[in-house]
Amino acid sequence: MAKLLMIMSKDPFTTETPDLALNIGCNAVSKGNDVSFYLVEDGVTAARDHEFGKRLAAVQKELGIKIYADDRAVASRGIGDRLIEGVEVREIGMLLDFIMDSDRVVWF
Repeated sequence: MAKLLMIMSKDPFTTETPDLALNIGCNAVSKGNDVSFYLVEDGVTAARDHEFGKRLAAVQKELGIKIYADDRAVASRGIGDRLIEGVEVREIGMLLDFIMDSDRVVWF
């Protein structure tokens, strides 16, 4: 089983990239891989409580995908109180630790 880290920097309102990333992540889990998402920049908006955020919450619950969000990106967008349940807000320095601990890293 490989550890896959998917870094998402795009929001789901202006591009289909987050949909693609979520589909790839779900497919990787179905093949026995451990998948985590780290949301940075505009990618943190994907974890808001809205349609895409609800999809994220569902795969987190059903498939065990972990979701992390950059603390500064969350704070600068003022969405800390509007994130879906289960998102762990972390400082950007943790991203390097996650990268070093992963077998594969993909940036969307």
